[in-house]
Amino acid sequence: MRNVLDNLKSPDYRVLMYDDIVEMMLKGGASLELAQSMLLITHEYYKDDYTDDFLENQVLRVHETILEDGGYKQKRNIQQEVSDAVNFRGSGLINICDLYNDLKLTEPHEKSACRMAMNRLSARGTLEKVDGGKSGTYRLINSNQEETLFLTVPKGEFKIHLPLELHTMCKIFPQNIVVVAGSKSAGKTAFLLNVALDNQNKHKVIYLNSEMGDEEFTERMIKLGCNSPEDIKFKCYRKASDFQDSINGDNAIYIIDFLEIHDKFYEIGKQIKLIHDKLKNGIAIIAIQMKGGERLGRGGDFSKEVSRLYLSLDYQEEMRCTRFSIEEMKSPKTEAGYRGWHRYVKIVGGSRLSPNDKWNDYKEAKVYEKSS
Repeated sequence: MRNVLDNLKSPDYRVLMYDDIVEMMLKGGASLELAQSMLLITHEYYKDDYTDDFLENQVLRVHETILEDGGYKQKRNIQQEVSDAVNFRGSGLINICDLYNDLKLTEPHEKSACRMAMNRLSARGTLEKVDGGKSGTYRLINSNQEETLFLTVPKGEFKIHLPLELHTMCKIFPQNIVVVAGSKSAGKTAFLLNVALDNQNKHKVIYLNSEMGDEEFTERMIKLGCNSPEDIKFKCYRKASDFQDSINGDNAIYIIDFLEIHDKFYEIGKQIKLIHDKLKNGIAIIAIQMKGGERLGRGGDFSKEVSRLYLSLDYQEEMRCTRFSIEEMKSPKTEAGYRGWHRYVKIVGGSRLSPNDKWNDYKEAKVYEKSS
């Protein structure tokens, strides 16, 4: 006994012992979480250096070794294994055939036990069977939710300057999405570059551009009055997809020019939602393509789902200018609001916005007058 206690004082010996203990626990039916908890207690007792990731990886490594060596042949707790595998995946769709492969379930009785385990998890409300598509597919029910609070000290508006006096007509708040849907040559990029320049001295501005090369970007900025790189304080990056990966919780303006989608247009709502979910203190302004003569961009109503301000820009060939329309404005600064209002704007040199008239609602014969 004394020799064992002396050996335990050696970190190298303990590492080997940990693997043996984890293996025995897992083969005995213990969960991955229980094995990790045992390691945590032991490391704390011996004051070892460790991280949560280190403990998790140690347990998973032993688990994978067991599977590679033929799996849990003795007294396998398939219910627990399935539960661990489902929780480890975390999200997305789970197909029972994938579990057969992951857990190396080859015998008929093992596969039957796996199906029974999935049915039990479904009955408990952990999983939901997905109708349609590949048979035996489930999804992990996500019950996580964040309460929306009444703030005793509200953060207030996100103070942004928008072209064409739009910032005087509506309120923009942190984590808001602004969608700019435009037909070909309607001025989407001109609008977005004006936003970037108008706000670069007050906010961090990140411009994610999928089309412009260095030459075109330089020419457009010169037309907007920038004579040297020092005049441009916002950052412009080339990026054509996965825009959410460039977004964090910073107090910043993220401009996406533009969000491309070539088929399954209804999925544009999912892409915009991914961007929205990465925002915290900042906002995103997203340009999307729109067919000429339409009111909404590709994806139709799906492109409007999370937007707080939605603009459509449609080039009018006969008038040689662009019709800017407010399709959605969730937080107008007047009770009546400005949904459906529009104005005509000439795009000069592909960069400058020159209005032909004021914002107006022809149906009600109303014209917007900026308050002093």
